[in-house]
Amino acid sequence: MQLEELGLQNPISVGYYDPFSIYASVKNDLEAKFPLTNLHWKYHPLKPVKSIPVLPVKMVEEVPHRASKANQEDVHENIYLRLIFVKADNLEIYRAQVRPLIQAWLTDLVEAKKVSWAIVLFTPTSQKDKSSSLIKKSIHDKLVVDFGKNGKHQTITTQSDLEEVPLEDDELVFRIKESYSSDIEKLETYNNMATEFKNLILRTFDRRYNSYNEELDNLSETKNKNSEALIRQLYFKLKLMDIVSDMRFLDESLKLYESINEDLKLALQAAGHAFKKSDHATFESMRMQRFNTEKATLSRDLLAQFNAYISQGVPVNLQLTKFNLFLGASLLLQSLANSAPELSLSSKYISHLFQRVINFINEILESQQDSFETLEWLFSLTDHYLKLQLTKKLVERGSSEESNAINPLTGILEYMGELRLLQRFIAGRIASLKGLDPPDVGYLFEEVSLDDGNSASNSKSREVKLHNEPLRKALESQQSYDSFYEELTVAVIQDFANCGRGKTVDLLSVELAVLHYKKQDFKQAYEILLNSYEYFIENGWSFMGGLLLEIYINCLEKLDSGDHLHILDTNMKLLSTFKEEASKVSDINKYNIVKGADRRMKLLNHVYEIAPKVTELVTYPLETLFNTSLSPFIESVKNQSGVYKMDLEITNNLAIDLDLEVLALELEELSTFTPYRITFTGKDIKLSSSPKQVVSLYTSDFKQTHFKPSKLTYKPRSNLEFIQLFQDPTTDQIDGNGTVVHNKSLTNVVPEEANTANSLGISIPVPADQTDNTIYMYGDSRFLCASFRVPEKIELNASEIEIVINSGNEPVKDVRVQVQALDSGVALTEESNSFLLSLIGAHETHIQRVPYKYFGDSKVLSFAASITYSIGKEQRKHFLQDAVDTSLRISISVQDVFRADSIYSKFQIGCAHTKMPIRVTDVDFRCNENKYVVATSSCDVKDSNPHVVFGEQPAFMFYRITPHSGKVASSDTLDLTIKYSSLQKECEALIIGLHEDYFQSFELQQYSSLFIELVGLLQFELNEYALSNVIQIKNVDFFKSRFRDSIDRNVRSEKDKAELICCVDGIVKECIQVEEPKFVNQELYIPVAVPVLDILHAVEFSYTKQTQFLVGEPIEMKLTISSTFKWSEMKDCDEEVLASSSPAGKRVEAKSQKYQFVIHHEDNWLLSGLKKHAFTVQKPNSNAEFALTLIPLNVGKLPLPRVTIKPLEEGIIHRVPSTDTVHENGLETVLVVPELQSITFSF
Repeated sequence: MQLEELGLQNPISVGYYDPFSIYASVKNDLEAKFPLTNLHWKYHPLKPVKSIPVLPVKMVEEVPHRASKANQEDVHENIYLRLIFVKADNLEIYRAQVRPLIQAWLTDLVEAKKVSWAIVLFTPTSQKDKSSSLIKKSIHDKLVVDFGKNGKHQTITTQSDLEEVPLEDDELVFRIKESYSSDIEKLETYNNMATEFKNLILRTFDRRYNSYNEELDNLSETKNKNSEALIRQLYFKLKLMDIVSDMRFLDESLKLYESINEDLKLALQAAGHAFKKSDHATFESMRMQRFNTEKATLSRDLLAQFNAYISQGVPVNLQLTKFNLFLGASLLLQSLANSAPELSLSSKYISHLFQRVINFINEILESQQDSFETLEWLFSLTDHYLKLQLTKKLVERGSSEESNAINPLTGILEYMGELRLLQRFIAGRIASLKGLDPPDVGYLFEEVSLDDGNSASNSKSREVKLHNEPLRKALESQQSYDSFYEELTVAVIQDFANCGRGKTVDLLSVELAVLHYKKQDFKQAYEILLNSYEYFIENGWSFMGGLLLEIYINCLEKLDSGDHLHILDTNMKLLSTFKEEASKVSDINKYNIVKGADRRMKLLNHVYEIAPKVTELVTYPLETLFNTSLSPFIESVKNQSGVYKMDLEITNNLAIDLDLEVLALELEELSTFTPYRITFTGKDIKLSSSPKQVVSLYTSDFKQTHFKPSKLTYKPRSNLEFIQLFQDPTTDQIDGNGTVVHNKSLTNVVPEEANTANSLGISIPVPADQTDNTIYMYGDSRFLCASFRVPEKIELNASEIEIVINSGNEPVKDVRVQVQALDSGVALTEESNSFLLSLIGAHETHIQRVPYKYFGDSKVLSFAASITYSIGKEQRKHFLQDAVDTSLRISISVQDVFRADSIYSKFQIGCAHTKMPIRVTDVDFRCNENKYVVATSSCDVKDSNPHVVFGEQPAFMFYRITPHSGKVASSDTLDLTIKYSSLQKECEALIIGLHEDYFQSFELQQYSSLFIELVGLLQFELNEYALSNVIQIKNVDFFKSRFRDSIDRNVRSEKDKAELICCVDGIVKECIQVEEPKFVNQELYIPVAVPVLDILHAVEFSYTKQTQFLVGEPIEMKLTISSTFKWSEMKDCDEEVLASSSPAGKRVEAKSQKYQFVIHHEDNWLLSGLKKHAFTVQKPNSNAEFALTLIPLNVGKLPLPRVTIKPLEEGIIHRVPSTDTVHENGLETVLVVPELQSITFSF
């Protein structure tokens, strides 16, 4: 169809009756006004006018037949105006011939048709029209009088019943002349007549439009519609669509088509009996019509069929109904596309058209049996629409317009591609009937083999005569069909590529690759398949992807490229398609359905054969072979001391038996420093083809800390390994369907150690709140265990710790221990940082002191140790890292008092922490060299008589030191040994002792570590325990909650969990009565230096003793000062004094050493004499006497004045000597009374 004819097809009809053969003479002038233009319909007073730019019209001659007069409207009529051409030479002829003819015409063709009409009077040139008079009228005037508005011979009385515009505005009688005096007059006459024709045509349309809508409104108001109402509704919508289409209201027509299609579906459900199902004869008649879609329209027979059903009950032909609706919509959409102002809108209409064509053809294919005639007709139908001139014009127009926006032709190209695919499918069905093999991907469903050659046809070729010449040539032979299939597929690919459907292009490219593969064009097939199969695998279609990948591998091997790495990668991708989750669609599209266990095993062995040909190490994801689920528990192996295991649940993706020589799981410590790694291995693992199975992995390394899984490795060949990485999202990860990682050895996957010191397992643990979802490794008390602690016997200022090693239930040999200090400034000696033990017997404990040097202030120091040992012939490793609190739980201070013959030392023993009382069980102070006699009170502190020291209630110990020779030296030392026990440690030890009994009775010793590590959280009422031997625990519920959380995370067995909770309920109670305290003794040894003093002064007041003295009565006193050098030494003393209240230093000769005494008489005495005075000490034992007079000022027992002595600076030679003063009668008082007969008041 020519594009300019799209708006002119199916013109409306104007009927004419020409009894006097006038039409031939006016035909050219009249039809020159067609098509009518610029029609305007006012369909509602409140809505805008609808315009009809062009309305094609054709003239149809009619002859009235009174005998066949019908009282009802012709249902398939599309005549909108009826004309009668008349002429009369005089009135007699008019009355005798013309008027009867007009009356018969009106009665026969106009009255029952609801159609506008008009009379055209033809006036010959020879006839002159008489002017009007009272007696005579012209022929024209007579026609107006007889047939005009309310004409006396007017037989139609209802013409204007439905008209909104008064009829008198219309002109019903037109006059045309044979000749005109001028062209302008003629033009005006025909123009005026064409204008009136427009009004009359629109009036007919308006009348019918309102009538049909009124019927539809009445039907829509009907409640509970029955099947007949649905058919009537469909019937009137068809009539309404017919007239709306005639008037070129294209958008409204399209909506009506859509509505009718929906109503037809409803009618088929509710009134199926009203339709005659299609039979082969009906479709054959439709096919044999060889319809011309350029002139096809909605058949008037369709309306006649619905009218026949309504009036007579004759079923409607369903197939013809759908066919006619399809054709009408097809032309309508083409008209809309042709008249659309924008290219995108035209594309939308054409896309809609192609979609309708596809749906219509698919419906026929589903409802009709395959036959050459039907399939050929459908092929021709698709070919017709693919070659539409309008589509070609739009594509050319879109190609010429440059735009950066979305391509407006996307819709057209996409549906053209779909239509070509449908055409290819139809051709394929015809080819199948002819016995030709389909060249599509169905070929892949057979086992792929390169040696089979071309497969034979499944059926013999059937001879048939095809009328479509291109189709006949395409199906002449298998070769021509393959070429036709390839050309059509390429055309589809071009369409889809231009509209951006890249995935579909990949799918179709695969089909081309299959064609090349069948023809053994391996290079071409390889290039096409290079990336295509990845789309199938990545989107879960492993069935199709696996088959294509197998072809791809065969092409690679046939081409013999020598790229073994690429071949290995591709085989691994093929192997990965066997995974169960490779297909997102359940039960279909699974490659492993069509490939059995033998094929999978063969492919895996093929991978192992290719691997040695690759030079570098290649890493693949372990998920290719099997998926794993790691149990979050590390458990000890009961019969293998020092061995721990983890369980791994394996899902065998290949569903074949696998022999794994070594499977290694690496755990990484959860640490902020370079973490330590432990490897669990399983050897000679045999996996069955069962989907789920559990294997155990073992390790002989131990470190009590939190771990996270790092990687799982299986290495079947030296340069081939499978790895599953457990890592953070930010780390590069191997994707099962993605690019394969090459040249990634162990050193690349796992970072190198930060330093060599980490061979001891040193790390910085993360905070406890970051240990969720980790795996905790804890020790088994039946195995070798070790710990750091402060030594039981401590020497003051000696820097030492102890490492305690318990062998467990079995003897251990060749024990090699390496110790390292972790804090800055802490240094171990070469002798102490490592040691070797040949044997530690079963249940034996070895304690090794580790001295260190440290001059810092921190009391909490961290140490690490690596212990390697052997049990039988197997070697084990134990890693220990802990912090040791080196601060003392006890505080000691001493005060020395010098007297003439002895020294008295007062020791104060207190708690270093006020809330941590201690129990002093023994104190020993002696001189081991027999140079001094040390005496103490009779109340000794022993284990049987301990002394509890509280935070604010220290213990005091008094000792008298008497030298044997009367001489002292600062180098002399006395040995002070204090044994004490921390009440906190006692309570913890009692709880641990209870735990051992309970856990052993339930055989739960392997979980002891989980309990013991939480004991330090217990809070005890230590004062109550010290006084009544009752342990009161303040946070029982908190402890039990923490223990339950711990076993929930770290214990697998539900039975063991229940027993553990039962044990803890029996151990940890709010009150525990202790029959006998269990001392946790520690011993503190302090070498105490003997105190020295340069000079000791003895002060004494001498006076006459009386019973009492009077106030104000002078008392004569003598002050005697005796000075001695007994507690000094004559030699230099450079040694450090460890515990002494008196400083020591160089002894200085006291020649002419001057001192000054000061008397402090205060308010009780009045001094008469010297208040202060200087005196000289010239020999070791010298005395000085001074006379004084004291006058008491108050009554009562007054103490004697206090005297202080200090050296004078002018007598000091090198330094200030150390001195002390002893008041011999310093506590003596004097009784002072008032005079007799006097009253004294004391306020």
